[in-house]
Amino acid sequence: MGQTVWFKALGLFFVLFLLTPSVSAHEQETLNVILVQDEVRPGNVTDTAFVEGNGIVFRMRDSTENTSMQVRIDLNQDGVFESNGDNFSVWLTRSCALDENGTLVDESCAVSHEFVFGNSSAGTYAYQVERVVNNTTADVWNYSLIVHPDVHEELGQPSIGDCFGAGCEEESDDDVEEEEHSLRTTENALYVVMVFASLGAFMLILSIRNERINKNDLESIEIVQESE
Repeated sequence: MGQTVWFKALGLFFVLFLLTPSVSAHEQETLNVILVQDEVRPGNVTDTAFVEGNGIVFRMRDSTENTSMQVRIDLNQDGVFESNGDNFSVWLTRSCALDENGTLVDESCAVSHEFVFGNSSAGTYAYQVERVVNNTTADVWNYSLIVHPDVHEELGQPSIGDCFGAGCEEESDDDVEEEEHSLRTTENALYVVMVFASLGAFMLILSIRNERINKNDLESIEIVQESE
């Protein structure tokens, strides 16, 4: 019985392994931007790790009395910060008052603002931070952020920046041989997995068949014994 269970688990493992997609999805990451008295940290966002699907959070950390800030992202990339088509934060403050239950006294009060760049949002965006002290604009800072494409390269497929056609340097024999060796290694590994999966599935079917035969034999013996 224990051997039968082991064969079933082995076969199920390999079947699931073959059916599982090999695409690795991008996990959302969040970039923190700190708004302080005299600047934004970081200001310009150029890191290639900031890709489609990532989020950005602006956190107000200016403790100057009666100070608030607003973040505006030029989403439509027209060079103008307007409410239509662009992203605006509420006026952010250093802290918000809470009641005895930990609930915001003023629901419109916020200390941070988050925005997530979805798919197909690669590009360069301008954003602006306005700092107001005692209801008077004290500073206006303009920066830019770059959202890079979320590229998942597949084995054997050309990458961004690859050269094709006349004028491109030909690959050396060593490079070609190394690439072919890598492809052969991958193909061999997949072949081995397929063989083990097929073997596991065959053993699973055989095990189930034997178990049913044994069960039928036992039932036949019991029937004979009862008739006697």
